[in-house]
Amino acid sequence: MNKNIWSLYKNSDRGKSVIKLFTVHEEDDELNWAEQVFKNYVEYLGEQVGGYNKERMLNSCINNFCIILMCIWADNLQLKENEGIDDYYERLIDNIELSEVEVNEEERRLYKEKDRIIYLHKQNYKSLCSILPELSLALFYLYPNVFFPILFRERFDVFMRILDVLEISMPELPTKPDKRGRLLFYKELVKNIYAFSKQHDLTAEETCACIYDFALMLLEDNQTKDEMPEPTNIWLTGACKEDYKNFLKNPIKDAKAIWTCNENTKRGDIIIMYVLSPYSCIQSIWRSDMDGVYTPFNYYNSRTRVTSGILISPITLNELKADQYFSQLGIVRKNFQGVNGVKFTAKDYKELQRLLSEKGFDISLLPQLYKPNLEIEGDIKNEKDVEEKLLIPLLTKLGYTEGDWTRQLSQKVGRNLKAIPDFVFLPKGELYFQNAPLIIEAKFDISSNIERTKSYNQALSYARMMKSSMFGICDKERLIIYKERKGLFDRFQPAFEKYWQNINDTETFNQLKLIIGKSAIQ
Repeated sequence: MNKNIWSLYKNSDRGKSVIKLFTVHEEDDELNWAEQVFKNYVEYLGEQVGGYNKERMLNSCINNFCIILMCIWADNLQLKENEGIDDYYERLIDNIELSEVEVNEEERRLYKEKDRIIYLHKQNYKSLCSILPELSLALFYLYPNVFFPILFRERFDVFMRILDVLEISMPELPTKPDKRGRLLFYKELVKNIYAFSKQHDLTAEETCACIYDFALMLLEDNQTKDEMPEPTNIWLTGACKEDYKNFLKNPIKDAKAIWTCNENTKRGDIIIMYVLSPYSCIQSIWRSDMDGVYTPFNYYNSRTRVTSGILISPITLNELKADQYFSQLGIVRKNFQGVNGVKFTAKDYKELQRLLSEKGFDISLLPQLYKPNLEIEGDIKNEKDVEEKLLIPLLTKLGYTEGDWTRQLSQKVGRNLKAIPDFVFLPKGELYFQNAPLIIEAKFDISSNIERTKSYNQALSYARMMKSSMFGICDKERLIIYKERKGLFDRFQPAFEKYWQNINDTETFNQLKLIIGKSAIQ
C-alpha cells in the first residue's frame, strides 16, 4: 500500500470514478446504485472466465440485492441503537428469511403475507453463503462505515490475492461442514478490512475502490504466464443443460470457465466433464488452469478454472453400465450422483481411453497423467520426520551445512518474543530483529486446501516479518517455494512445486538449486 501511488490513483479520473461508484447518497435509488456496482463486477468476471450468461448473472445479483433489502426492512432486521456489530450480524444471519414482500402504499410500509412465496428459509446458511455478495452489498448500502462488500463469489482466489497485495490479514478459514461459520468468516474479514481502512486513513468508499480497482491494477502488473505443469491427478465433474448449451457444446479455443471441483485439484490436473443433461454422458476432457480454491461464499465449497477443452466421442451412462470394467465403478453404479470432485484413478483413465479407441477416437490428442515415483524411503509419521528425513537431506544436497540455518528463531513483535519459522536461512542483523533471504515452514500434511491456505498465510507473515524475498512450505508429499515478484508473492503461482521424489530428477534438482541453492541465496 504505497501512499504516493495511492494518492496518484485517488486523484486520477479513474480513481475518482471508482470512488464515486461505491459512494452511497441518501437520495440514491438503491436499485440503480446496485446495478452499477454489480455491472462492473460482472464485466470483470467476463474478462476472466467464460461459461455463464452475464446478463442473467447481473439480473440475478440485482434481484437478490433488492429482495434482501426489502426483507431486512419488512422484518425489522436493521441495526438497533446501541447494538454491537457482531451481535447484529449474527442476529441477521440467524433470522433473515427471503420471501415475497408486499408494499402498503397508504401506510408506507412493507409486510409479508402468510401465504407468501419463500425463496430462502431461516438458517439455510449454505444458500445464504451463495448470495453473500448481494447480502454484503446490501449491508454496505445500509451501513457503509461498518460493513464492506465481498463480491468475489466465483473468484475467491482473486480476493485472496487482493488481501495479500494490500497486506490485509485473512482470518482462519472455516471448515467445509460449518455453514454458519462460513458466514461468520465474513464478519472477521470485515474487521480486518476496517482496520486496514483506519491504518491508511481511508473512507469506506476509498477502501472499496482500493480493493476492487487499485489492488487489481497492482495484480495485473504482477501477472506472469508460467508453463502449465504436468497433470498429477484426474477428477470428475458435472455439467447441466445450461452449461452444455452455453459453454461445452462448442468450446472456443483457449476458452476458460470456473467450475466446481475437488479442493485438492492442482493446476495442470485432468478434468473429465460428465454432462448430466440432456445426454448423460462423458462429453469432454479439460485441464485445470489453477489450484482448487476453497470458496466460502459460494454454494459449492471448491472451485477451479477449466481450460484447453477437448471434445471426445461421447460415452453414455448406458455404455458405461454395459462395460465390464465401468459397471463395477462406484460413481457409475450411483448414476454419477455426486459427481463433482470424484477422483478418477490412472486405471480408470486407461479404461476410458480404451472405450474411446473402440469408438475410433484418437487418444493421442488427450493429456496423459504424469507418474511420479511416490515411494518414500522411511516412514513419515509426523512433522519432525518431514524435517529430518526429507528437508534436511535435500538442504545438504543444495550446499547447506547445519550452521547455515537457524531453527525456531525468535523475533521481537511488539513487546513480546515470537517464535518464527522452522528453518531460517543465513539470518543477519540485531538479535530478535534479524532479516533472512529465505525461510521454510514444515508441516506434516497440507493436502487439504484449508491446511495449505493456513500454512501459506503463516509462512507469508514470517517472510514479511523477516523481509525475505523467498519462502517455502513443505509436507510429507511435496516442497513448494514462493518467490517475490515485483514486491508481491502470489499464493497461486509458486516458483517451484514438486513431489520429493521428482526432485531427484537432474533437471528438476538443478532448477531448484538455481532458486534456493546456497550459492543462489548468498
